[in-house]
Amino acid sequence: MKKQHAILIGLAAVAVVGAGAYAVRTHHYQTRFLPDTTVFGVAVGGRTVDAANTVVESHFKQVTYKLTEGGKTVATASGTQLGLKRDFKTQLKKLLAKQNPWGFRAVVLAGSEKTAMLAVSDNQQITTYAQALADKLNPSRKAPVDAKVVAQDDGYVIQPEVAGTQVSATRLAKAIEQAVTSNRSAVDVSTTYVAPKLTTKSKVLQEAKTKLQAIGQLKAVLTIQNHSVTIPTATLHKWLSYTDGAVKVSSTGVKTFIQSINAKYGTYTKTRQFKSTKRGTVSVPAGIYGWSIPSDTETPKVVAEILKGKDFTYALSHVGSGYHADGADIGGTYIEVDKVNQHEWYYKDGKLVMDTAVVTGKPSTPTPSGVFAIWSKQRNAILRGADYATPVSYWMPIDNTGVGLHDSSWQKQYGGDWYKDHGSHGCVNNPPSFIAKLYPVVALGTPVIVF
Repeated sequence: MKKQHAILIGLAAVAVVGAGAYAVRTHHYQTRFLPDTTVFGVAVGGRTVDAANTVVESHFKQVTYKLTEGGKTVATASGTQLGLKRDFKTQLKKLLAKQNPWGFRAVVLAGSEKTAMLAVSDNQQITTYAQALADKLNPSRKAPVDAKVVAQDDGYVIQPEVAGTQVSATRLAKAIEQAVTSNRSAVDVSTTYVAPKLTTKSKVLQEAKTKLQAIGQLKAVLTIQNHSVTIPTATLHKWLSYTDGAVKVSSTGVKTFIQSINAKYGTYTKTRQFKSTKRGTVSVPAGIYGWSIPSDTETPKVVAEILKGKDFTYALSHVGSGYHADGADIGGTYIEVDKVNQHEWYYKDGKLVMDTAVVTGKPSTPTPSGVFAIWSKQRNAILRGADYATPVSYWMPIDNTGVGLHDSSWQKQYGGDWYKDHGSHGCVNNPPSFIAKLYPVVALGTPVIVF
């Protein structure tokens, strides 16, 4: 029993000593970091917060970060330049509070904790440095080229992206932060290049290619009067593109195409071949009469039809006068003024209704030739010029310069060569008795062919 009692006393003594040592260790590491603890790769084990702060600060005063590319140093930055010369006490106190003073394992910061050790001001200065370096390097570097959809033969393909060497300030700043928190003094600049936004695998490009293929094969027909014009597939391909994230149709191309249709079928600016009463077929220049296709307003409508991606037939609109669905222009109802023969005829539905000799402008102020139209009718008007004011009973202007048909009680005769010495300022003088009959039967818009 005595021996057993002695053993128990001995064990108790050992326990007391052990407990005392444990208590000493516990107290010691409540104010100091455990052995082998590192912060940013700096050993702070056994140090108080103040002592640890001193060695960490010293580390950042001395460290220099190299930014390399292809084995060459592009730039260097000190910890001070990156804003790392500062007091870490607050963060170190938080770290100390996390450790278990009764533990025996070393405390090493995890990645998230390391990042947290960087203050907001640090991150901002790193960002500023990265942006300044990128701005300095990039002007002489190649920018990345996005993948894009391009026409090839009768279809479309995705042209691969091309990598560049311009530096992304955001990616560079992140790489520097990772180097700091991982206790590395080198940053590989080639890992921070600006990446192409679109690659051959981008979904938007795949979808754009599919849509372009569909649009490029559609049957698109434009109609005007009794004419139909099919847009050639090759022309459609030239108009199509994928730009700024969307499939687009060239408005310039469409407008040019519409203008070509107008040039072929529109009549507003065209010289016409007219079958005259006495002189056979004559060429008559354009006047105010005729129609045209308004390409400015029609272009966006045709573009919209194409973008629907379905076969379509679209009737182009027109402006002006003389449009007939059957392709006719002047038609069978018109007034003909033959200046050579000094004569005027009124035809209605292809039949002569009435005619008369007239007096046109004298050689110094000739009546203009052209295909015009009666755009107004007035009774008892006063015709004014620089040196005259002449009242007339019947006035029908035909162009936009003040020329028209009217009565002329002052003329002693009509026809022949009388106009050479007694002609008008440009108007077509009609006998009063004749125009009194013509005025009520002729309609607004009636073509007047003068030649």
